[in-house]
Amino acid sequence: MTGGRRVAARPASSNAALGSLSDREVDRLWLRGDARAFPEVHRRYRRRLEAVAYRIVGNHADAEDVVQRVFLALPGSAYTGRASLWTYLYRAASNAAVNVLRSRRRRAALEQEGLLRLREAQRESASRGADAKVLEGEVLAAVAGALLHVKPRHRKVLVQRIVWGLSNSEIAEREGVPPATVGTWVRRGREELRRALGPLVRDLEREGSP
Repeated sequence: MTGGRRVAARPASSNAALGSLSDREVDRLWLRGDARAFPEVHRRYRRRLEAVAYRIVGNHADAEDVVQRVFLALPGSAYTGRASLWTYLYRAASNAAVNVLRSRRRRAALEQEGLLRLREAQRESASRGADAKVLEGEVLAAVAGALLHVKPRHRKVLVQRIVWGLSNSEIAEREGVPPATVGTWVRRGREELRRALGPLVRDLEREGSP
């Protein structure tokens, strides 16, 4: 009552801070497409969802990433209001966290498989005969010597391309030249290396012939 007159109550969404609304009222704002709903939902539920995700993944950074993806997907989601928005977000965060955990386990399994293959390759290398190791050392020494006959700028990009595995664009960025120039230098460097290795190739061919 004000001055003997009854003042009509305004809807809560217009005369009260969003933070004072109940979860159900915020759900209704979201379903109506109210632009104020998303920041309020994010403020209201983010920390709780991160706690849910953390209990599954056991890592704060992964939990934050899970919740971020859930909120990014929310505007295009199929939420219809059958359950509360909190329930919908809880399930979405739980499922996303489980997927992260599965992905992490698959990655660990692949890394373990790669490690086993590397160890097997090392064992095979160790079991090779002494003659093969000597020959391998001679070939590597010959290649290193042949590289000295390649022009310095060609040699530099050739090593980055073949040994380091960099792309022409990456080499161009490092050297401050156009990628096309890198391509030309790599091609010329290979030609020069091939010519320098000519005697070794011929010797190997002779040794391998009956």
